[in-house]
Amino acid sequence: MTKYILLHRKKYKIAKNHDEFVTWMRKCDYQKWEDNQEFMEGYSFRKLTFEKMNINYDSIENFVNDLQKNEILKLEEDKLGILKYLNLF
Repeated sequence: MTKYILLHRKKYKIAKNHDEFVTWMRKCDYQKWEDNQEFMEGYSFRKLTFEKMNINYDSIENFVNDLQKNEILKLEEDKLGILKYLNLF
């Protein structure tokens, strides 16, 4: 399990993979999106338009990597997260 930390929002999500994290981002967004690809494209457009940040949206892997490069996202291994996920803690 990985802890995905949105640095500017001071929120985090413990997820199994990038896809689960991006799905969480999409569901928390103020707009409604059909799927993760549509969300990533819209998110990237907003970042470019309002903050002049270029976020690649051609794949979830590239999207998450660019979030990290632009210091929007930080990843940490979450050792207790797996226990919480399995309801053992």
